[in-house]
Amino acid sequence: MTSLDDTSQTEAAEPVRKRRRRRLRWLRWPAAATALLVTAMLVGAYVWQPGEDGRAFRSPYLAQVGSRYADTPVARFHYVKAGTGSPVILLSPGGTSVIGWKDQLDALARDHTVYVVDLPGQGYTQVKDSGFDYDLDAMVSAVGTFMDAVGVRQAAMAGNSWSGGWALAFAQRHPGRVTKLALLDATGLDLPGTWMWEALKIPVVGELAVKLSTGKSTVRRLAEGMMVNKSRVTDQLLDEWWAPMTFHDNIRATYLLERRLDWAQTERALPTTTTPTLVLWGRQDTVQPVDRAHRFAELLPNEQLQILDGCGHAPQLDCPDAVSRHLQTFFADS
Repeated sequence: MTSLDDTSQTEAAEPVRKRRRRRLRWLRWPAAATALLVTAMLVGAYVWQPGEDGRAFRSPYLAQVGSRYADTPVARFHYVKAGTGSPVILLSPGGTSVIGWKDQLDALARDHTVYVVDLPGQGYTQVKDSGFDYDLDAMVSAVGTFMDAVGVRQAAMAGNSWSGGWALAFAQRHPGRVTKLALLDATGLDLPGTWMWEALKIPVVGELAVKLSTGKSTVRRLAEGMMVNKSRVTDQLLDEWWAPMTFHDNIRATYLLERRLDWAQTERALPTTTTPTLVLWGRQDTVQPVDRAHRFAELLPNEQLQILDGCGHAPQLDCPDAVSRHLQTFFADS
């Protein structure tokens, strides 16, 4: 027989149980939302691919200068070539294509045979080696593979941003193959990048960030953010810059390179780098601050330093005339 007191206790406990059930239901919502968000991010990072809209673009610049290809077991290297004379190799700036040196091609071709090449993961080069590692060793090896493919034993060389670091590493490992080296706002120091680039090192976040940054409006903001003279980011330049950034192989290469490039080894080797080097830097660089130019100058034993006022991270596009003059003078007796 249930007493009156027992009945009161049961009735009092019932609202407590209901409140607990309600709290559990509310707790399930954040957990479910979190699980859904994580799933969406994983699918976006590892399953979803944005459209390769740039494949339909027909480059007016390449139609004018003429694309060439060098087939090797590593890659089908895309490059452009102009002029006659001692060879100069310009490595496409990291993340873009041969368009990055459009103003210097003709200027240097007056006295040199100029090659502008897209390395693996850049521009219109097609990687053939399924095991290509997208690290510093692989990129340095690719430079040599391209030179061998086009029959160039020794050349002057220039690079901007990532490609400056690749050119530096190649010169350090193969000093007999590089007569002179120009580093334009280059990587190669063991220092962190901007938060945007450092974020690419985070799994899932990096994959998503690169995939979501291939729209034209995003590429415009990226290009204008690198340059002081923003009027130089014309619609034509934007199209040329954007198109290869949509290629799936290039998207993958971007976050893998950011994670795997080891600049500690290039910085350690700077004091023993004997190749005559021009360090050419935009004073207003927001990606590789100008103090890094001075760091290169301190560590390199055979260097010239030129700081360009009113120029950003891509000085060859931002201040093309000044860059062309400096490179012509520096490469004159290559």
